[in-house]
Amino acid sequence: MYYELAALYVGCVLIAYLAIKIVSHYNKKAGIVGIDINKKDKPALPESTGIALLLPLWLVAVFMFINTNNAAFLAWVTMVSGFSIVGFIDDTKHKFSARTIPWKLRAMIIAVISLLFSFLFFEGDLLLVVLTSLYLAGAASFENTFAGLNGWEVGSGFIISLFIAFILFRTTFFPLALALNASVLALLFLNRYPAKVFPGDSGTLLIGSAMAGLIIMQSSLHLMVMTFLFFLPHIIDFTLKIATNPQDPSQRKEYPYVLNEEGKLEIPESRKLDFAKLLILLFGPKSERTLVLIIWCVVILNCLLWYMLI
Repeated sequence: MYYELAALYVGCVLIAYLAIKIVSHYNKKAGIVGIDINKKDKPALPESTGIALLLPLWLVAVFMFINTNNAAFLAWVTMVSGFSIVGFIDDTKHKFSARTIPWKLRAMIIAVISLLFSFLFFEGDLLLVVLTSLYLAGAASFENTFAGLNGWEVGSGFIISLFIAFILFRTTFFPLALALNASVLALLFLNRYPAKVFPGDSGTLLIGSAMAGLIIMQSSLHLMVMTFLFFLPHIIDFTLKIATNPQDPSQRKEYPYVLNEEGKLEIPESRKLDFAKLLILLFGPKSERTLVLIIWCVVILNCLLWYMLI
């Protein structure tokens, strides 16, 4: 059994890595790029490469469905695909100059997907369907907003998905959790500092919805509440953005950080905060690599705390 799981993990890493490389090549050629704003030369990198993770997830989900005849595997990967496609449509060639799809339309599509998926597991309780859909949409959105530095969102997604895999160990859906974590690891190889690709909304929404979907399929409200707390740093980040920059919480209108002569990141004079800038405020200017490592440590400690209480 353990050899099979190890083979599954390694296989997903390799398939995801190759898929990301192919998608990144296509996206860059098609002009789907993002600017790495915290580098002096501000290179243009392939954007929205996270959608490539759908390949290994579909392969594992279909394989598990064939072996178990459990349609929940297909429902999960279909839901994740919906979130990822919405993100892919929303991704732009240049986030500081191009318009994205209206947020109301995007929110409506995500709400419908969340409600339909939640209904499959709590169809007898309308209140639970609504709460579950909020959990799903919330987790995906928080994972999507927790971004801005090389490896920030993907690294955090890898950490949280690893803890979710621990929770689901010995359950029917553990192979999916393992496949997700392995796929995110492949993306992290290419998105860590200095990044070669960006995940885009297609990647962050995929990761967030996939993690939440795995927990929803356990049909446990208690587990949803506890794992939602895994996103506490993300919630703090979102709250800071809303409180200090309500007109532009997505930070699309101006560069969120200032790169000083030492190559370290500082807070702009506007003092519009997010989670990373809060850490800069507490510990002083840091290099992008160091700042992300600090964020990862905070995410690990937060997950470990709630994991021990589950």
